[in-house]
Amino acid sequence: MKNTSLAAAVLVLSILFGAASAAGAEIYVGAESIDITPEEPVVLAGQFQPRKSKGVTYRLAANVIAIEAREGDQPVDAAIIISIDTACIWGGASVKFRDTVKAALPDFDVDKVLFSATHSHAAPGISEWEYPRVEGTMSPEDYVEFLCGRLGPGVKEAWDSRRKCEFSYGLGHAVVAYNRRAVYKDGHAVMYGKTNTPDFLAIEGVEDHDVGTIFFWRPGEEKPLAMIVNVSCPAQDIESDYYISSDYWGALRLDLCRKYGDDLVTVGLCGAAGDMSPHIRYRAEADSRMRNLRGLTGPEEIARRVLHGVDEAYEVVQNDRYSDVPFAHRFSILELPKRLVSEEEAKNCMAEYEKIKDNPNDGRAEWNRRILRRYEAQKENPHPVFRTPLNVIRLGDCALCFAPFEVYTDYGIMVKARSKAIQTFTIQLTGGAREPMPSKEESPERYRDWAAASGGTYLPSRRAVEGGGYGAIIQSNTIGPEGGEMLVEETLKVIDELWK
Repeated sequence: MKNTSLAAAVLVLSILFGAASAAGAEIYVGAESIDITPEEPVVLAGQFQPRKSKGVTYRLAANVIAIEAREGDQPVDAAIIISIDTACIWGGASVKFRDTVKAALPDFDVDKVLFSATHSHAAPGISEWEYPRVEGTMSPEDYVEFLCGRLGPGVKEAWDSRRKCEFSYGLGHAVVAYNRRAVYKDGHAVMYGKTNTPDFLAIEGVEDHDVGTIFFWRPGEEKPLAMIVNVSCPAQDIESDYYISSDYWGALRLDLCRKYGDDLVTVGLCGAAGDMSPHIRYRAEADSRMRNLRGLTGPEEIARRVLHGVDEAYEVVQNDRYSDVPFAHRFSILELPKRLVSEEEAKNCMAEYEKIKDNPNDGRAEWNRRILRRYEAQKENPHPVFRTPLNVIRLGDCALCFAPFEVYTDYGIMVKARSKAIQTFTIQLTGGAREPMPSKEESPERYRDWAAASGGTYLPSRRAVEGGGYGAIIQSNTIGPEGGEMLVEETLKVIDELWK
């Protein structure tokens, strides 16, 4: 009877806390754009082979928006969202990013600081285990130190500059992402597979063409201070070049500043897009012809489309502004089941490893070897879990849902379809490690495995795992569809709580 009463009391307190934290509050916002472009050559991430940079096409940035909700003079809740032009937020770097912000803002809850990757394939690697050291380049450790040296002051500037703000939100559209997995008549799937062959059956999954936007203004000002732009497509139009680039986000930020003001801060957030790419899978010649007639590069063409999506939302929502709204930020750690390695998968990984183990520049060797270690660990722990950070923010009628991994679009659609928010934003590749960090010196292999699992592994859908291929095979995944569907359900539970 006592336990029942206690449970009822906890439930009532949870409901009251949820309602109180979601009550109307004034929004205070600060924003800052931080240049994080290295001034010397680096090894670019995003491919299995290292690439030494030859120059810069579009400069890299960490764009920050700091949001605090207040009731009168009392802070209620807060969030700092940081969009970083990088491939993934890997383990060691994510720990350093959090430590950097904690040092700059010692009184701020670092679990409410969100580091989100745009997934550029033309940005410096930030994990020292990814590639062998390339002579004449800044090491990943040195680049992370350089980035943190700019990140700390920039985040503090954004937080200290927060002032009362109004905001509005809107939905535009742009065809940017294409599902990159081709399915064939025998049921197997291939990333970037050919579609002009007789055995081609279909493109595997859905595409999300939403351009989600949130605009922030100082009261009485016409030009926005900052905006959030959410597009479910990775920044990899340039994915095998040798030039540092923020890809289409760099081109888009230039276009937005020209139109909305030179001081505009654009926080670009990549939606659920683990199976997406800006590379079209069919009618490519017609698409290229139109771009060439316009005289645009690939990133410029994508920026043109996204700019149109932003503009069409801005036109109709710029006068629909809010200043006193529900705001709440929920952070939690989920223990999601890891995808188990089968005996057959372990044998395949061993065979692949034996073929390429003597090539130090082929990242697939360590990619396969890591799964072999995972298979052995399963014998001691047959039910492994992965500690997964989940952040959900309510801003008025908007829900912003952040998760790590390259999340397949199926999961983003599940959340958007069932969310109680009027508009829902899904954001991938956010967070980083929450597992205890092993000692790099004492156990280099355990450290590499921890770092790799914590950053940017794919979260595939059920149909993707059935089809196989890169992105859906065991080497690509930390958790599988079982964990992905649990992530969806837990995200929706938080949204339900915030909308009670």
